[in-house]
Amino acid sequence: MQAGSFRIVVNGFVYRFGSHFSDLIITMTFKTFPVLFTAFMAMELASVTFPASSYAQAPVAAETALPDSLYPPLDKVVATHNEWTRGNYPKMIKEFKANPLHMHDIVFLGNSITRQGRDWSKRLGMSGIANRGIAGDVTDGVLQRLDEIVYIQPRAVFLEIGVNDLFNSELSPERTADNIVAIIKTLHAKCPETRLFVQTVFPTQRDSMVKRIRETNAGIRKKLPKKICTIIETHVLFADSADHMQAAYTNDGVHLTEKGYEVWVEELKKYLSQWQ
Repeated sequence: MQAGSFRIVVNGFVYRFGSHFSDLIITMTFKTFPVLFTAFMAMELASVTFPASSYAQAPVAAETALPDSLYPPLDKVVATHNEWTRGNYPKMIKEFKANPLHMHDIVFLGNSITRQGRDWSKRLGMSGIANRGIAGDVTDGVLQRLDEIVYIQPRAVFLEIGVNDLFNSELSPERTADNIVAIIKTLHAKCPETRLFVQTVFPTQRDSMVKRIRETNAGIRKKLPKKICTIIETHVLFADSADHMQAAYTNDGVHLTEKGYEVWVEELKKYLSQWQ
């Protein structure tokens, strides 16, 4: 076999070695690394004389750019975006390209409510959580940007989306729920080992939204296959007896205060403990 190189990827770090294997990449965890590493090095030493330059290099973060084809074109127009979001969406796609996901990250996917959580790893006290929230985004926008997530085969995806769809009176609760189901089914089909979590649409303080959110969440509960995802009742977590967002958790009737994020984090920890 022609001489080449192989790389071992261990929990997001790349180790490169000279090798008689041609362009071989092995992905493993820290748990399996010692056994497999020893086996491969034994084969190498038995068959190849290494020059000094072939020794293992220091680990480098696997933060190379992902293929452009994984991202929506910057001129992509999502018909259901409002005017402001049509400007913000490509800016965020550029940011995501510059700061790509790592293999097997946990991905928080959503709109401004997710985005404004900022550093979710810091909030939750664990590494490897990526924020893929875009302010103003709708379910159609999320459907356009799943390829990057599929590529890295995440350990888990936490989806929070739908309220911006419902602010648009032309988009029905049924359509919104159907799109959320489509997002989850797409991820499950292409990432069968990924744990999927769907958070019900958060309440707002607008009377006109109560019925629309209630119907969307009912559709989510009814239509989502329970075998492929877990529903997190974030609506119940934040709603008062009138199905409005509790005043203590918001300043503008839609977005969360820091106290609101603290409540949300405590709920999320119940589902993240298996990866800590």
